Amino acid sequence: MLDRSGLAVLHDAILPTGDGRTTQIDHLFLSSRGIHVVETKRYGGELTGHPEDERWRQRFAGEAPDAPPRLIYSPVMQNAAHCRAVYALARLVDPTIQVFSHVVMTGTAVLSPALVACTLSLSELETLLHGLERNVPRGTLTDAWRRIRLACHVSGHQ
Repeated sequence: MLDRSGLAVLHDAILPTGDGRTTQIDHLFLSSRGIHVVETKRYGGELTGHPEDERWRQRFAGEAPDAPPRLIYSPVMQNAAHCRAVYALARLVDPTIQVFSHVVMTGTAVLSPALVACTLSLSELETLLHGLERNVPRGTLTDAWRRIRLACHVSGHQ
């Protein structure tokens, strides 16, 4: 879907985090509005939690009612860290560049209303992509994208 969008895209990008570590980002794409960071998750069962929770709870049908839920790290929090890594590179070019976070759920999980509000389905991502202008980004936005691509290349990924 992203590759067919006509936008500049990077997949499986590994960027430095600033503390000597790296972070793996599923997808990045560039629009005239800014740099978009996409985390994709394929979950099943029922997911509950809040966008600000560090951990979400996952349950599957047929589990005993008193069984403890599985705790999974919040993809919203995970992608916030990805966005910080992207912005750390972009701000070196222009601190006004916008970085957008998108968490896309691709599995069969049923999400609580609070989680539906902070995630996208594949069809919602497609709608977002269709709504973006196809103007070629210019100036500092393009320079920031080049910096990010170079950082990915240096780490061995593109």
